[in-house]
Amino acid sequence: MKIIIARHGEAEPNSPDGTDRSRPLTSKGVADVQKMARFFQVGFKVTKIYHSPYKRTTDTAKIYTDILHPEQETESLEDLEAGQDMSRVCPLIKSFSNSDTILIVGHSPDVSIFAEKLLGIGGVGKSFLFSPGSALAVNVPREKFLDGQIIWFLCPDFLC
Repeated sequence: MKIIIARHGEAEPNSPDGTDRSRPLTSKGVADVQKMARFFQVGFKVTKIYHSPYKRTTDTAKIYTDILHPEQETESLEDLEAGQDMSRVCPLIKSFSNSDTILIVGHSPDVSIFAEKLLGIGGVGKSFLFSPGSALAVNVPREKFLDGQIIWFLCPDFLC
């Protein structure tokens, strides 16, 4: 299966209510996610999008949904909140086939730690430093969610 691990787009430093959960995307964050979504269209048909319930990840997932038109409804998961172990999503996605593409939108450093787990790299989230809007595509067997192979790792600043 192909898993695209994406960090949310650039977010405002503060929110109207003062909580981290409700920080919105900046205009750059919106533009970056749109660029990344157009890039994803070239080689992938996304089956399903999962995201954290935070505003910045929900907004990021909405942009991806509007551009990529996943086959199944986009879904918010509490297991993807900041600071959670993103690998808890693996039992949910195990039912998809190895030819499916799943897009997961999360937070740093959780996205880095999850990437390391899928690739079988020991570490604490320092092998892949996801800047806002970055994404890593991994081909990984759904039977074990280990020993994945990198397809690409991309930052929106590298796209036109």
